[in-house]
Amino acid sequence: MAYAVLEDGDAYTVHNVTSIRPLGDPIPSLDGHEKAAHSEPDPLPSMPEFFSHSVFRTALYNPIISHQLLKFCQARLCGENIEFLARVHLYRQMLQHVSTAIAGIHADFFSPDSLTQINVPESVVVRVKSDIKSSMANAMPKLEGIFNSAQTDIEQLVYGIYPSFVRSQMSLSATKALGGDRSRYGGLGDCFILTDPSKADNPIVFASDGFVRVTGYARMEIIPRNCRFLQSLETDMSVVRRIREGIDKHEEVVELLLNQRKDGEPFWNLLYITPLFDANGRLVHCLGAQINCSTTVHSTSDVLRILAQSEDRRPDLAPSGELRSKASGGRRLFRTTSRTMTPSRQPPGMEDELLNQLTGMPLQKQFRTFYSAYSNFIVVHYTTLLITSVSSGMAEIIFPAKSKMANHPSAAGTDIFQFLGSHAPGWLSSDFQSSVKAALKGGTAISVPMTLYSRPDMALSKFVCHWTPLKDEKGAVAWVVLTLGQDQRG
Repeated sequence: MAYAVLEDGDAYTVHNVTSIRPLGDPIPSLDGHEKAAHSEPDPLPSMPEFFSHSVFRTALYNPIISHQLLKFCQARLCGENIEFLARVHLYRQMLQHVSTAIAGIHADFFSPDSLTQINVPESVVVRVKSDIKSSMANAMPKLEGIFNSAQTDIEQLVYGIYPSFVRSQMSLSATKALGGDRSRYGGLGDCFILTDPSKADNPIVFASDGFVRVTGYARMEIIPRNCRFLQSLETDMSVVRRIREGIDKHEEVVELLLNQRKDGEPFWNLLYITPLFDANGRLVHCLGAQINCSTTVHSTSDVLRILAQSEDRRPDLAPSGELRSKASGGRRLFRTTSRTMTPSRQPPGMEDELLNQLTGMPLQKQFRTFYSAYSNFIVVHYTTLLITSVSSGMAEIIFPAKSKMANHPSAAGTDIFQFLGSHAPGWLSSDFQSSVKAALKGGTAISVPMTLYSRPDMALSKFVCHWTPLKDEKGAVAWVVLTLGQDQRG
């Protein structure tokens, strides 16, 4: 914000110029994003930029986005930084109001051209004009610059956590879509790989058809290679290092990075990686899940819409009372309500209405925002249909109503249909089981709406189960990944 008083005959005009961040040096590079945003010309002008400074500053001072960022920072005990920046922004707006008020008073009551000029001695008019000029030239700039250095430092701190906020909001958007219109996100619900960390370079050993479609590579070109073949010159290597460190530490990883298809087309990849252990605690596989976010994010406005969305914290899990009805005493056959079981939809990358149903949809409280849509999963051995791994996220959202299963905290070694039946209000129908088995036998993913008991109140809630076969280099099904999404389709 700059103030100046220009003398025009006997009249003075007060000018002020505002910007989102009027003063201070550019925010230095953090996490490698500055290189992609500023150091070199952007060779991909059509790609929306999540981490550029212009998007960051727009998000920082957008009332809706800054509120979401405030909640994110408060959960990490640094909310005072956002509150400080918001207060400074308000302070500068107040200074602008003061400047505008002074200009208006001068124009209406002291200007010789005004029809409402007040009748005061000329000496008073001269003194007022002199004071206005002095204040605008000296006092106002000093007032405006009081918090500049502090603002610069705090913006640096906030920019450090901003990439995590972006990943969190992108994960929230994908989590909602997993239970609704998955076609808006390429590969959502069916893009998986299993790697073998016991082998050199942790190669991919099994991949889903969704991964083949999203990346554009043939299966023989994918297996057995390390995932780095998706990187490009524009990939942020600091993100790659964090992924590698997480894998080495046997930790879950959620990152958003720029990858490249075989045909050279770039895409924003929301990546989820988690270690899988055997009964003895030995690391046997790493499960990787990818979401092509570029199919739903085409412009900066799309980025801002995702950053602005909120998670519904209402205690109820479903939008209507009928979905929350308590289980009755009588047993019912397992049903998929009025919807039919359908194979996985057309290849990923379809473009639908962007984010048009993301607001007002309740999410289960146990959905931890930082986890991606894939954090609720079960890994099943295809030949035996026995469970080998169940994520902690899955255990947090569904409840084993049948007492026989409730006494077994670990589901490993359990038949997948027996496991689901223990969480359902009735027996699994033979039609349900045969439909799923037929799809998997044909190597096809299938999505099934189903009703399960949910935590924390053991009420019945509607979910969508996505069954995705993972295949070897010859295309033979070896594993199945089942993910669970909140059914948000009404």
